[in-house]
Amino acid sequence: MTLSAKTLLAGALLGLAGLLPGAELWQEAEHYARTNWDGVALFLQPDGKGASNHRVLKLYNGKAPADSDGYFAEYEIEVPEDGEYHVWASLSDPASNWASPVKIQFDGLPQIDTSGCRWKSGAYGLPHPNRVLGWINPGSVKLTKGRHKVVFRVSEPRRSDRKFISYFDGFYLTTADNVRPPASYRIAPNLQPAWRDVVKRAGSYKQLADSLKYGSEVWREAEDYVRTNWGGKVLLAREDGKGASGSQILRVYTGKAPEGTDGYFAEYRITVPEDGEYHVWLSISDPGSAWASPVRIRFDGQPELDTAGMRWKSRPYGNGQLGWVTPGKVKLTKGEHQVTVRVTDMRRMSKQYICFFDGFYLCTGEFPTLPDNCRIAPNLQPEWKEVLERVGSFRLHLYELEKQQFKAVVDTLAPTEQISDANAELAEKRLMARPLPDPAGRKRTHRFGVHGMEKPFVLAGVMPKETERAFELLARAGVDTLRTAELCWHRLGNDAPPKFDFTEIDYQVRFAQKYGMNFMFTIGYPPGKFNFGGHHLSTFRPEHEKLFREYLRIILPKYDRYAQYWEYCNEVDAPQVWWRKATAREYARDCRIVRDEMKKLGIRTPLLGVSATYSRTDRHDPKGEGRAFTRTAAAAGMADVLDGYSLHYTWPLKQQPFVEFFRDLTPGGASRLLVNSEEAGYTHPSDVIKLFARDFYLYGMESVYYYVSRDWIEAGNPIYSGLFDIDWRPKLRLLSFAAAVDAMKTRELAAMAEPAPGVEAYLLRNPENPADCAVVLWKNGGDEAHGSRFTRTAAPAPVQVAFPAGTIVKAVDWKLDEPAFTPAAPVFEIGAQPLIVYCDRLPEWTPVTPEEWQKTRHAVGVNTSEANLPGQ
Repeated sequence: MTLSAKTLLAGALLGLAGLLPGAELWQEAEHYARTNWDGVALFLQPDGKGASNHRVLKLYNGKAPADSDGYFAEYEIEVPEDGEYHVWASLSDPASNWASPVKIQFDGLPQIDTSGCRWKSGAYGLPHPNRVLGWINPGSVKLTKGRHKVVFRVSEPRRSDRKFISYFDGFYLTTADNVRPPASYRIAPNLQPAWRDVVKRAGSYKQLADSLKYGSEVWREAEDYVRTNWGGKVLLAREDGKGASGSQILRVYTGKAPEGTDGYFAEYRITVPEDGEYHVWLSISDPGSAWASPVRIRFDGQPELDTAGMRWKSRPYGNGQLGWVTPGKVKLTKGEHQVTVRVTDMRRMSKQYICFFDGFYLCTGEFPTLPDNCRIAPNLQPEWKEVLERVGSFRLHLYELEKQQFKAVVDTLAPTEQISDANAELAEKRLMARPLPDPAGRKRTHRFGVHGMEKPFVLAGVMPKETERAFELLARAGVDTLRTAELCWHRLGNDAPPKFDFTEIDYQVRFAQKYGMNFMFTIGYPPGKFNFGGHHLSTFRPEHEKLFREYLRIILPKYDRYAQYWEYCNEVDAPQVWWRKATAREYARDCRIVRDEMKKLGIRTPLLGVSATYSRTDRHDPKGEGRAFTRTAAAAGMADVLDGYSLHYTWPLKQQPFVEFFRDLTPGGASRLLVNSEEAGYTHPSDVIKLFARDFYLYGMESVYYYVSRDWIEAGNPIYSGLFDIDWRPKLRLLSFAAAVDAMKTRELAAMAEPAPGVEAYLLRNPENPADCAVVLWKNGGDEAHGSRFTRTAAPAPVQVAFPAGTIVKAVDWKLDEPAFTPAAPVFEIGAQPLIVYCDRLPEWTPVTPEEWQKTRHAVGVNTSEANLPGQ
């Protein structure tokens, strides 16, 4: 914008003092016609010593200009009358070492060189040492009334190095001779408003600052889409507030090409408050990096703005996954608009589409403050402390978000879970009718375990009523042992052992003791600062062995009385996740140290190792993972000191080779004791009965720990195998768990049988009472999945199975319902969902041993299992 006047009225008439006669013109530097300078910067100060119009044109570049024009800023001005005009410009000091000289050209006239010109005023701009503006008067120029072109050009670097640096506030042309330049922007009082008037018009300095920074604004969370084919919402929260806005992101993470031509898209509807040109800011994974895909953003039918090649303009946040980029500007009218954000290209480092997206921000202001967090729009986004104050704590904040995400998908994702108020009420009523465990029976090996009555589900002092109710219902269902990782070193504290905090584990132990439960304690994993690779999912460097032994000498005697097993680390045969930068030999080293300390302390509780997942196949062997890792660790001495092995997810028939590998690993040694420390079934809630039957009787596991206590979202994936729903209400799955306990807790396998084609039957007998028998049976042929990602198929057609007359006491299904039967001729319909038939005499079907069953029913193919990142 060019401001000019032919003559000035008297100062008294205008209410201004010291006005100068003559024609004059004022031009803001940021109101250029064309430029290749770096852009506009905000120079705003409470005392009015910032830039005119609060903005400067900035050049700060280490690269030489691309052509002979140098770095230029071109203007079109309207001269009010013929005359010789004195040229005044507010620039960085062109005669100094720290700024580049500027040349000024009017139309085709010779350039005016500012080299050697020193400021004729005091400095202003930003607080010291950034007062980079001052007034120079490099000469005069004769101009005729009318339009003229003016170019300010930087073609030489500053003297102190080879950088091109200049800050430019504007230029003033006047025919007056007696100009006295101020130490501020206001050289032309008739054309530039007084600072007090600027503040008064805005209402206050804060309102002025906000309007300049932001202007009209729109903020939209990435997860608040209208339509999308991205992978879904993912929680990304940090206790320090440097997680995602709203603690959620939208994520695409796949090697699968998108269907159609739109790529992976997320569509939004926004309401724009005012007409204007809006700066577009996106918080996304670094689009110019090799590890992330670029995104495109389109407003209505306008050309897309592409982030390809752009790097973050802010520091990263959200665990290094997010940062701010600005792909350009867009003109929008007041009202409704459609916005589409698309990922169409793979990342450069692999054939995958990967993008993390937090949200987009539109503003007509030039200068949003780029934070190292999500809060780019303070007027539209709450402060982190306000978020926490609303819900009470960080953990409750996460829990509320988790519930929102989970409830939005569970009915579609897992309709067989049948989550409802009525079913929660039914489950609780039936469980509360069952007795609490008899203390006299606690001497028996505790076999029915649960994983997940620990962080993040159970926290000291958080939801205490819900926590105790959950422990009570688990106890009534028959849960008698819990797996917890709360004794891992890094959970107890990030320093040496004397500073350990046992609050969380003691809270769990208190409830477990009250309800007759003991523990599998997963231990190890020092804080990252002691470890190989600096990550807590690893092990200690040799110089820290003394501290590791001290850690063991504290936890082992303190908690052994509550232990059924000690398990050293988790899924170490997947070392890229769970044993980072460490080797199989170091795992064997650690197992020897644990055994050594247990011997010194006289502790005889079984020590389990590996906690295997990748060893289910040999496909990871070329990388030294999976079975290769396990064999190496065994040969290095692990097998000599362990009492047994723990495995994960073994119950589907396709996992038989997994169990066989560990049975054959060290025959007569640790292979004699196998425990499943993490097991789940996803195809139907009644899978709980199948998994316990197979793991106990087909594979000979001593104990099984079911995963997981409560539904939740782990690494973005809804986990719906919980015994409780997301609101801590009992699910029908917990009734299935109770049914398995009733049938199997006191009974041993007499034989297996196939009483009808495809039917898998376990004939069980109480060794202390031969007339106390049960048959657990179902028909195979349907889905068997230990993970949530599978394609559902049709259930097998049921068959009729007859039992001997007069032998049946009752039959119980997976919900503890008791189907009717004719005692004189009992026949039951057997389908994919198990039935338990209690009898005083087992049927005389052709017996089959577990070994024979496995040989003749060995499923084709082996399920794979990924080692997910820890959710806790």
